[in-house]
Amino acid sequence: MKTLKFAALSLSLFFVTQTLMAQVTVSPKVGVNLSALDAKLNDFEAEARTGWHAGLDFRIGDGVLFLNPGVQYQSYTARLMQDINEDIDVNFSEETTIQSIKAPLNIGIRVTGDNGLLGLHLKGGIVPTYVMGVKEVNNFDFSTDELNRLTWGANMGVGIDILFFTADLTYEKGLTDFFADSEGKNNVLSLSVGLKF
Repeated sequence: MKTLKFAALSLSLFFVTQTLMAQVTVSPKVGVNLSALDAKLNDFEAEARTGWHAGLDFRIGDGVLFLNPGVQYQSYTARLMQDINEDIDVNFSEETTIQSIKAPLNIGIRVTGDNGLLGLHLKGGIVPTYVMGVKEVNNFDFSTDELNRLTWGANMGVGIDILFFTADLTYEKGLTDFFADSEGKNNVLSLSVGLKF
């Protein structure tokens, strides 16, 4: 009896897995980011401006609505600036990079279908981001301790598919402060291009 139940469960899991796999589209992507983040820290200022990302997006489901999770590695260029002498306006700056992992979880809407020559979709959801590391630079004591390691955002975007190519334009609104001891939310505009399998 236990063997029969195990066989039935195994067969059910096999069919569910096959059904889901038939409805999953995988999209490896790369792109650029533009960030609107700046903050005054202890004795210097930090600005995140441009960066790049690479990762995978998934589309699960073949109806009008689909689940759109993903995972991305992101690298931001951040400019650190410090005033040496405020009276004569002397300052210096260095650049560093901030590396993060993003795991967006979106709900998508297929506006024009999915299997034609041209497909248009909309998406929106939440984005947890985990800071993995910061490149050390001379003259600045700037490390991951200055940052909130886990932050949250809300994003919305539009995507277009042409045959097996895909492109997305996404805007993420920061919901939590990026820096540990300073106010400042990271709002990011991203453009991605990739393939669709």
